[in-house]
Parts: sequence; C-alpha cells; structure tokens
Amino acid sequence: MKLIIFGLVFFGLFSIGMSGDDFVYAQFSNTNTLKVSFENNLLPSYEVPLVSGQTFTLSQNHSWVQDETSRFNLVSYTLDGETVKISRTARGDFTLSIPTDSSHSVVFSAVPQYALSVEGTNDYSFLPSSPTSDNWFDSGTSVSVNVQKTSEIEPNKVRQEITGWSLDKAEFWEIEDDGSTSFTTPPIVLNEYHQVDFFTEYQYKLNVISDSGETTGSGWYEQGVTVPIGIDAGGDGLVLNSLSEWEGADVTYDGNTAQVFIDGPVTVSAKVEKNYSLVIGMIVIPILIIGFVGFRKFKNRVPVVVEEKPVERIVEKVIERVDAPEKKYEDGYDKKLSEYLSEQIKLKIDEMHSSQIISDSKYSKISKQNE
Repeated sequence: MKLIIFGLVFFGLFSIGMSGDDFVYAQFSNTNTLKVSFENNLLPSYEVPLVSGQTFTLSQNHSWVQDETSRFNLVSYTLDGETVKISRTARGDFTLSIPTDSSHSVVFSAVPQYALSVEGTNDYSFLPSSPTSDNWFDSGTSVSVNVQKTSEIEPNKVRQEITGWSLDKAEFWEIEDDGSTSFTTPPIVLNEYHQVDFFTEYQYKLNVISDSGETTGSGWYEQGVTVPIGIDAGGDGLVLNSLSEWEGADVTYDGNTAQVFIDGPVTVSAKVEKNYSLVIGMIVIPILIIGFVGFRKFKNRVPVVVEEKPVERIVEKVIERVDAPEKKYEDGYDKKLSEYLSEQIKLKIDEMHSSQIISDSKYSKISKQNE
C-alpha cells in the first residue's frame, strides 16, 4: 500500500513539472503522422497526426497562383516512395485517402504554367490543346492558335472576316485571302504570358440573280466598295435573250455590264427579254435567197429550139406585117428587179451582222452568194 501511494505522488509531481509542449509530445509520442511536402519547395511542408482506426483524407488544390501571369498545377504525388500521376485539371481539389495504421509521407509535384489569351474572336482552338483544358500551358510549350476566318453575324447577309493578327500588341501581320477557311499562327513559346489579337472587318453579301442566263458579281464585300456585276443572258435555240434592266438596288449599268455600291446586304435582279430577230432573219433570208436564185435561173434559161415548119413560117410572115404592139413593161425590167432583190438581201444581211445575229464567216459566205 505504501508503494502504491508513493507511486501516485511521484507521478503527480512529474506531471506538474512538465511543460505544455512536453505534455503534448508525451500524449502523441505513440501516434502515427503524415508528412506533406512539395517538390522544389513550391509550398511550405507540414505534418498532421494520424489516429489509428480513423479515416484521414488529404486535400490539395490542383492549381495555385504564383503571380499575376503564372500558376502551378499538380502533375503527380509520391506516397512513401511510390509516384502516381494525377489526372490534370485547372480547378478544384485533389483528395487522397491516407492509411492511419502507420506514419506516411506525401510529396506533391507541380509544374509552372502560363496563360495565352486570345482577343477579337471566340471561334478558335489551340494546337496542341491545353493539358488543363483551358488557356494555360506548361512552361516551354510551343502553341499555335487556329482560328476560323469568317463568322456569320446574320446568315447570308452580314459576316465578320479576320484580316490580321498581332502578338502582345507589338507587331501586326496581315492574313492573306488564299481561299482557305481557317488560319493558324506560327508556334508561340509559353515561357511567359502572351496575348494574341485578331482584327476583323464587316462584310456584306451581294446576290446577283436572274431567271435566265448566268450572272457574275455575287459574293462578300466590304462596305463602301463598288462591285462590277454582269449577266450572260444566253438564249434558247434561235431565240436570244437580252438584258432589259436591273432591279433591287441603285445600279449603274450600260448594256450587259453594271456596277453596284455596297453599303449593306444587297440583292439585284437582272430582267431579261426574248429576242426573236434571229428567228425572223433565218426565215426571211432563205426566202429572199431562194427567190433570187430562182429568178436568175429562170432568166438564164436557154430557150428550146423548135424546128421550123412551113405553117410557122407563114405565121411569122404575117406577124412581120403587123405593127409591133405597145410594150407593157419598160426595157430593163428584169435587171432592175434583180438589183432590187439583191439590195434588199444585202441590207438585211448587214443588219443581222451588225447586231451579231450571224457570224462573220456566215456573213461573208452569204454576201458572196448575193454578188
């Protein structure tokens, strides 16, 4: 009994003589701990106690800011010497369940990242894409920006066209109109923050339409330009088409060519009329030619010689004694008729040739036949 009392008194005196820190150490001297550190001392290290039999979850931000233009992003962790890669993301917390049956150590690895900002358009992509699915890239990565050259504001009426770009507002480069729908910048090395600016201008759609023939000039144009337009009216066989007027906008035109001023979306329509002059010419000319040729053949026909008989000789003698009857037609009538027909044919052929209804070769051939 005396021994027990002595022991209690001694323990009480020992406890009273211990400081607060010594007491805590004595309390957790047999408790497991978790030591957390960061590669390259990116963040301060720390320790936490592990209570055996209880669940402990370690939590760490995926990204944290280094300064205004850079950040760190987790890529892996090492638990008791075994390294495991982390599925990368820009935001949120990474969590890890830690066994509490013994002490452990965790070392986090992270890489610096820099942002690449894009201004002037929303229709773009990065090549390659960001490992964190945003506009931040690991230090030293070469990145290009791919952008669609056009974006429609109002379908088939108004759109924006990218005409140039700059890097960090230091230098401007024009984007050539090479017929492609997209543009890709040269690679940009991300060792610091960069900004790409794209420059755009509005364009308006010009529609040139017609019920007949093929039109020219339709397309996208900048505001304030004057665009030449036209139409090849064509035809339907022997029936030709000819432009009568333009409708739908303030068009300045002369013949089949015209110009329209672009101050917004524009639609102009070509009105076409049927031209039957070729059909008429193809009917009239053959008739005149046939009539002329037939007349000349009739005129130049060799008379048939009939053997004279005694009775005919008697009649001839009688006729010779009768006064010659008065002429009904003036002398040279046949010649004048021939000249008249030739002149009419020539006038009609010249008219059709000047109107480009018949070709030069056909005109020359018909003219020779009419000589």
